[in-house]
Amino acid sequence: MSGLRLSEEHLRNVLWKDIGSLDPDKYIIATYLAEIGPYPPKRVVEEMAIENSTGTWTLVKYETLDIRDKYGAKIVSVINAKNNMYVVQLGINGENYDPETGGLANLLSDIAGNAYDLIYINRLKLIDLHFPKSWASAFPGPKFGIEGIREMTGTKESRRPIIGCIMKPNLGLDADTMAKMAYEIASGGVDLLKDDEALVNPKYCPLEERVVKIMEALDKVKEETGKKALYAFNITMDRQDKMVEAAEAVKSHGGNHLMVCWAYVGYGGIRRLAEDPSINLPLHVHRCGHGALSRIPDHGIDAVLISKLGRMAGADEMHLGAIEGKFHYSISEVIRHIAVFRDPLYHFKPTLPTLSAGNHPGNVATSCEIVGNDVLLLAGGGIIGHPISPTAGAKAMMQAAEAYIKGIPVEEYAKEHKELEAAIKYWGVGVAKKIKGT
Repeated sequence: MSGLRLSEEHLRNVLWKDIGSLDPDKYIIATYLAEIGPYPPKRVVEEMAIENSTGTWTLVKYETLDIRDKYGAKIVSVINAKNNMYVVQLGINGENYDPETGGLANLLSDIAGNAYDLIYINRLKLIDLHFPKSWASAFPGPKFGIEGIREMTGTKESRRPIIGCIMKPNLGLDADTMAKMAYEIASGGVDLLKDDEALVNPKYCPLEERVVKIMEALDKVKEETGKKALYAFNITMDRQDKMVEAAEAVKSHGGNHLMVCWAYVGYGGIRRLAEDPSINLPLHVHRCGHGALSRIPDHGIDAVLISKLGRMAGADEMHLGAIEGKFHYSISEVIRHIAVFRDPLYHFKPTLPTLSAGNHPGNVATSCEIVGNDVLLLAGGGIIGHPISPTAGAKAMMQAAEAYIKGIPVEEYAKEHKELEAAIKYWGVGVAKKIKGT
């Protein structure tokens, strides 16, 4: 068969396969939602399979029937969901991509690449990827995961929600002011603080100076209270070598946590930090930019798949939006995120789901009722904007978490906790008063 040239009559025999006939230790199953234009759907899906593997727009000399059969994508399912929308499943030979070197960058360049530009397809969304164990085993997954973060924050026994704070304003503060604010917030008892995604290494607040001064502030809080918070320093950078240098600098100055922005360092950047044994710090992954790929319901890459791949690459914590906040979300999507972060997945430790963007003490209970206790609740304005002080804001968030764990309504708990009472009067319970109706 290896000497045969492809022809139209051979096409269907090698493209269409029953999923049960594919080697589960070899094939990656990709699921798409495709809006097909005024063309025969089966023919369009065939073009999609060809584009996603060995072929091009015309037959070529060296693409033999054997090449197509062994290495070409296989169509395993096409279901008409509604009108011109089809759920398409392709079997992708994992041997085409070396998971150790090419990894997700190589894979996604192919299966989430040129097919989006085919003239026969109006919209296309990559919904999910199922990997053979042989392929997934090359990836590290989270180094610390939920239990590791709980160990570091002293919450293994209480199992309460982990509470964190995003430093605000996002930009414009020098290292001394950042350290002062970190001291005030950490004095309120939060478990974790973090840079905003916009802040990395501006001249007015250099990363290394920021690390030194903030860690000194957190050490001072530990001397006074016995508790030392984690601080996730943002090292999002173009060059991975510079990012690794930054991670090493953070660690050398006593830093205890790192942060990167997924969309702009890529899964390779996450993986580089997670796999490096000399760094060995938890990795907080921000998902800013995901909406450019995921927000349109029937085009792009599904947000939950973005999260799943983040867990594979090594995210110890990863954002999924907020239950009641300022960003777009749906409850069903949040629940799907929770599943890919916390449910068993190959050998990977669970990733700690992170809720942020509009959190405040009055919506802690609502969030936890939906996602459970194994969650990192981040508040920026919902702590620092507290009407009394940032320290009071931190205390109010901690008190709200305590109320939830004890099963006491937050309004009731607030009667004996002035910081929580002030927060509820200012922002309300549920969606913050400042954003109701928007």
